[in-house]
Amino acid sequence: MSNQEIDEILEIIWMKKEKGKNDLCAIEDDIKRECRKNLIAEMQTKDLLQIISGKVELTSSGEKEAASLIRRHRLAERLLLDVLETKNDQLEASACEFEHILSEEVTAAICTLLGHPKECPHGLAIPPGQCCEKSNAILESVVSTLDKVAIGETAVVAYILTRDHPRLHKLMSFGITPGVEIKMHQKFPSYVIQVEETQIALEKEVVRSIYVRRNK
Repeated sequence: MSNQEIDEILEIIWMKKEKGKNDLCAIEDDIKRECRKNLIAEMQTKDLLQIISGKVELTSSGEKEAASLIRRHRLAERLLLDVLETKNDQLEASACEFEHILSEEVTAAICTLLGHPKECPHGLAIPPGQCCEKSNAILESVVSTLDKVAIGETAVVAYILTRDHPRLHKLMSFGITPGVEIKMHQKFPSYVIQVEETQIALEKEVVRSIYVRRNK
């Protein structure tokens, strides 16, 4: 069994678990579809997974490897989309290539560069790394939440991280969408931003849901 096959199986199990579908039959079908053979038994001998009451569970070592793999893939997607402005139809294939070659050090640097994003472009959680827990960033972020932008500074909206659809629609009605330039006008007593010729007052919670690409 190759390292790439191991990675593919770990990804399948992780993503199935995210959807609450970790039953053995469903995962075996997906593995056969991707790898053209059932490799569950070999994964067990490598202490990467175990079968408990018909459910596939990752072992501690399997969980660690899967989390690292998923983290690299989803950070690569954010890098490709937010910084390199790669087209959506090229994201998946390019991210798959990145996930197999990024070292832990480079992954941490990318995460810091992006401002430690919590979700990939598809809204799926990015497993946090040690760099996310440290206050001393090793690189200055080029993508950060809007509240970190200084008064008078301009930035371009990279993405909006919210599951609150009314809030998202409200921001869009103000013209706050990916690619739009925003200028920080005021931070106290409330946040006031400028979009083109319009000044908009926003709550701190809303401002922290807007991720921007800094003009630096």
